[in-house]
Amino acid sequence: MNGVKKLKSESTELPDCVISHIFSMLSLKNLVKTSALSKQWYREWGFRKDLNFDLQNLFDFNTVPDLPITLPLFQRFQCQFATRLDYFMQKYPGVIIRSIRVNFPLGADHTYAIDRLIRKGLLKGANRIELLFANETDFQINQFRFVFPFLFGSNSLTYLHLQNCCIEATMDFSGLKNLRTLVLHQVPVKQNILQDLCLNCIHLENFTLNECTFISDLRITSSMLLHLNINCGRIITNRNIDIIAPKLLSIEYSSDCFYHLRIVNIKAHMLSKFSYRSINIFNIVDFSGLKNVTTIVFDGIRECLQCHVISHLFSKCLQLEDVTFKECNIKCDMKIIGAKLCRLRIIDCPYKNHCSYKIDIDALNLSSFEYMGHTFMRPIISLKAPKLSKVFWDVGPRMEDIYNFDTIARLHLLQDLTMNMGRPQISELKKDLVRFQHLTQLKLFIVGAYKPDMDYFWILDIAMASPRLKTLSLTIQNEHTEISHMVESQRQRREYVRFIHNGLKYVELHGCVCSIDVIELASHLLRSATLLKQITLSSCHNYYIGAGRWNMDSHGCCWFERNVIHEHLKDEVNEHCQLIIL
Repeated sequence: MNGVKKLKSESTELPDCVISHIFSMLSLKNLVKTSALSKQWYREWGFRKDLNFDLQNLFDFNTVPDLPITLPLFQRFQCQFATRLDYFMQKYPGVIIRSIRVNFPLGADHTYAIDRLIRKGLLKGANRIELLFANETDFQINQFRFVFPFLFGSNSLTYLHLQNCCIEATMDFSGLKNLRTLVLHQVPVKQNILQDLCLNCIHLENFTLNECTFISDLRITSSMLLHLNINCGRIITNRNIDIIAPKLLSIEYSSDCFYHLRIVNIKAHMLSKFSYRSINIFNIVDFSGLKNVTTIVFDGIRECLQCHVISHLFSKCLQLEDVTFKECNIKCDMKIIGAKLCRLRIIDCPYKNHCSYKIDIDALNLSSFEYMGHTFMRPIISLKAPKLSKVFWDVGPRMEDIYNFDTIARLHLLQDLTMNMGRPQISELKKDLVRFQHLTQLKLFIVGAYKPDMDYFWILDIAMASPRLKTLSLTIQNEHTEISHMVESQRQRREYVRFIHNGLKYVELHGCVCSIDVIELASHLLRSATLLKQITLSSCHNYYIGAGRWNMDSHGCCWFERNVIHEHLKDEVNEHCQLIIL
């Protein structure tokens, strides 16, 4: 309250636009208080068009209490929240409301406040409503029943998110004709409700069922639906679902249980993307309904990939271009044959047996391949992919893991290579890395114990062997970095007089970049890469781990000194190049 009084005393001469901006940063509780301090400001807080009702907004920000641990106190706290919400809406002088969001465990006992909130919001043009009544307590709350007679008429609502409430069977969805996005979270779902919803929400494009209880088998029939997201969570169910949506473009499905919703029939001839995360898939998915899919992701499957997925996938889904297997079990040899396959990712897929196994890939149009494994037994990978130009390869930390890289080393037309390797493997791998004469981008992540007799001049050899190289990224994770810095700070810089490159433009050095050997590398690049535009040095570990994921560790270098690096390199920078030290 003192802050609001201070605002009154200091803002009499402020322009209206500045006062409006200040008001937009106040909590709803303090926003209401301004009307008691100045008649001039009574209408000002009505310009707040996005109304967010939660503990921080309806109670003092610095004194937000934890939810009470006894039922009487909790119920009293609920009533206090609902009363404040209702009071705000009764006094709200605004002409237009853009969005309403309630994030607090309200229930059926607070219908009076919720109904008035939504009625006034819709009358003032709200296009987004979120009722998030998540109950994270041990108390049983009678769910709010969603049955609003004022939805019978047309309204501007395009986004509706309901959590932990109940949709009445008598609900009339005719007022939701403009709805584009619907999210049902922890809501009981019946077929008759779903049928009425799909029939009346004629413009529905995005539909999410998140941890809902399915009381019956379901059929989703929609002529306009574009994106469907079903997350069963830990809800155990044996229900079936049919999906009939001629314009549907993507399906995302996930479950944390063995018994979950079965997708028995998919009729969506425009479906192009399918994402599936669950421990089992046998008799769950109708692969014949995926015949036009171009992008597919499988995550966490514990059944045999070859038997239950691959044998059906590439024989029925003939348009596949992009396939990802992430954290799926491999129980036998795999054979992947895809005539149109362009991008393939096999990431963190464990192998349970104790003998070697094979992954045979025959894909004439394959242009991108990613592999990362974390099992003791690594596969023997055979690649028949003459158009392959981009590879991410996690070699693994052990010396014995490098044998498989010979498969990649034979791909002389490779243009984009990202590799994660251990320091003991450098002596062998650097012999293969100089084979790639067509490289335009090289990203290396090196981890392992520091060795004082090792430098990074071998990277200069790779660059010289790749005259088309334009981007070079190196991330270094040293063990015992303080030792490497103390040892190297005492020696002189070494020279490598043979290096010159006329194509390299961008260089990034991440992680342990304070050591003298990294500064030596940066110095040679600055002096002898004639077209270099930018070189960046950062203490963060920034490296790729597959399937579109990056590791962004802010604690990369314990001795990172911006001034030390700048002093070493400032005289090497020419007028055409920018040195950035983060």
